[in-house]
Amino acid sequence: MLSGMNREFLSTCIHGRDLLNDDCVAGHYDADELARRATTIVQYGFAALKLEQILIKRKAAQCVRTTPHAVVLRGLNKLIRQATQIRPSDRDTIIRRLTTVLQEGVPHRLYKFDIKAFFESVDTKRLFEQVANIPTLPRNATLVLLNYLNELNSRGIIGLPRGVPLSATLSEFALQRFDRELSLLPEIYFHARYVDDIVIVTSARENPREFARKIRRLLTPLGLELNHQKTKTIEIPVQLKSDGKAILGRFDYLGYAFAVHESTRNGDNRLFRDVKVTIADTKIARLKARLCCSIAVFLRDGDVGKLERRLQLLTGNYNVRDFVKNRSRNTGLYCNYRRVNSLAALTELDAFLRSILVGNRSRLSKRLAAKISLNVRKSFLKFSFESSFRQRTFYNFTTTELSDLRRCWRDG
Repeated sequence: MLSGMNREFLSTCIHGRDLLNDDCVAGHYDADELARRATTIVQYGFAALKLEQILIKRKAAQCVRTTPHAVVLRGLNKLIRQATQIRPSDRDTIIRRLTTVLQEGVPHRLYKFDIKAFFESVDTKRLFEQVANIPTLPRNATLVLLNYLNELNSRGIIGLPRGVPLSATLSEFALQRFDRELSLLPEIYFHARYVDDIVIVTSARENPREFARKIRRLLTPLGLELNHQKTKTIEIPVQLKSDGKAILGRFDYLGYAFAVHESTRNGDNRLFRDVKVTIADTKIARLKARLCCSIAVFLRDGDVGKLERRLQLLTGNYNVRDFVKNRSRNTGLYCNYRRVNSLAALTELDAFLRSILVGNRSRLSKRLAAKISLNVRKSFLKFSFESSFRQRTFYNFTTTELSDLRRCWRDG
């Protein structure tokens, strides 16, 4: 049995940054006072929980704005993870394995499924009953979860709120049965699920309609259903006589764009497929929008140093502190898209950046030309998406600086 949610345990769930939050600063909390208040929540519930609605990928999400409640939910998340041995899917591993499978010179059929309104559709009553039956989860942790779910329900929040780390853990737990049953289907050659995005590769012997019905039937007992608008099927047959240039199908998955080519023979006379992997168009559009926002902010404030730092942020890589997992991690262009094997999208980004900096066709480039000299604008051409990706360029940013530099992308 794991230790319960006592004051000693909750003290270990406090991160140094917590004490810098507005409510902690205003209340002059130190770590002991924060732990005491978290312990009170364990005893008396979440009535004073403050949630702020935010947008994540244009969907409504919640952010916990009362630090003692955040500490309690962090501790609860930790205990449930330990009790269930839940490990979230690794995006990089999924993309690597999927690419390898698709390159094989055998017949395949690929399915892409998306669970409709996943977080909002989770049946929290059924979920709680399942969590309550975990033998290694401390009794008071179970009661804390019940109080939390009841508070959400009293506020009209349906399912699990996006944006709260505990929701990710609970949603993974809710789909454990689905994952087990999916892995037993004989038609499946490869499958992966990342939150609510599912990709399946079969040997193309099954009936596609009947197979899709099977997937729907696995979700029905969980109160979940597929988003038919995002369902996609791609036939990947074998071509015995092909130069491998023709593309059989395209699809996006987890921020990457895949182009699957016809099969051809390699030097050993074995069939294989070329699978081009690049950055998805939606992610390219976001990077272009952030470039434009960075230039627009510079046109207002004239701060050359900040413009340069934003270009470093967009084209390079850097280290950030993950306060959810309480560790450092690398992020940025190469780190987020290391499985790219086609640089076409990066070349496109460089051309876009060049058109803004030294071009004269767009309104933004004309305004920039009127603001600073050509020599200064040319100096920014040293920032290249393709070169930084190839060289895995890293820059150093403080947490405060990162927040300041990113603000224009949120506000813009």
